[in-house]
Amino acid sequence: MHRRNLLKASGLGLALAANSCTSTSKPQTKSKKQFPFKKSFCYWPYKDMWSIDQMISIAKKMDCDGIELVPPKYWGKLKDAGLECSLSTSHSFTTGMNDPTFHLANISKIKERIDLCKQYNFPSVITFVGFSDNTDQGGAKISASEGIKNCIQAYEQVLPYAEKQGITLQMEILNSRVSTSMKGHPGFAGDTVEYCGEIIRHFNSDHFKLLFDIYHVQVMQGDLITRINDNMDIIGHVHTAGCPGRNELDNSQEINYPAVIQALNNNAYKGYLTHEFLPTKNAELGLSEAFETCSIEV
Repeated sequence: MHRRNLLKASGLGLALAANSCTSTSKPQTKSKKQFPFKKSFCYWPYKDMWSIDQMISIAKKMDCDGIELVPPKYWGKLKDAGLECSLSTSHSFTTGMNDPTFHLANISKIKERIDLCKQYNFPSVITFVGFSDNTDQGGAKISASEGIKNCIQAYEQVLPYAEKQGITLQMEILNSRVSTSMKGHPGFAGDTVEYCGEIIRHFNSDHFKLLFDIYHVQVMQGDLITRINDNMDIIGHVHTAGCPGRNELDNSQEINYPAVIQALNNNAYKGYLTHEFLPTKNAELGLSEAFETCSIEV
């Protein structure tokens, strides 16, 4: 073959190859992300910067299912907007169920909130173990073992009522290491998954679950994914915040939220994931970024 013919043949081959690659290659599509749980944020970090109407508007914009720990006086507005109070307040964490001094008042408050949740068709009521030393609240010093027994005695008096009404009690774990206000609670007795879990598992009820606060668990114990895997039978609600600091879920904090969220999703968790962090920047932007961080690729 003459050199000119050889070049022509080579050029034709390259052109055919190029056309072949073009025709068979598929256009790349950008992966989509979705939030795999029920979506909510807490009322209290924003109550001094947003009115309830602003809060509802932002929740709707972000496709939330609810707002959490909202005072009952606003529940009608939530209901009218198609939102839930995803978790109701009840007794204070400073006067918990580990001290019999507070049982009567706490049980009364929990039943009151159960009735309200039933009326509005909202799902859950929060509850707490309490502190090991309650003398400043008019209570007593309570050992760890006494606290478990006292909690069981208290919940025996209120859990059947919650079950009958179809409302779930969510026991929140709080860290006892950080002394900064609303970032930790030194002396709090219900500060590990195992301690709270022993009380909850005593009842083996679908209406008594653990509020797994990712921030508090990280402060106290870490090993988040293993604790999620080992305790999915009792996890009924989830809170987020960055650690350290209890602020946004950004790169200044240590928790690998995408991996933790994937662990929850792998365990088929379908409950609420609620943001409960103290904003340090534009509050709406921080919330939006947090929901994006806690979304997964589909």
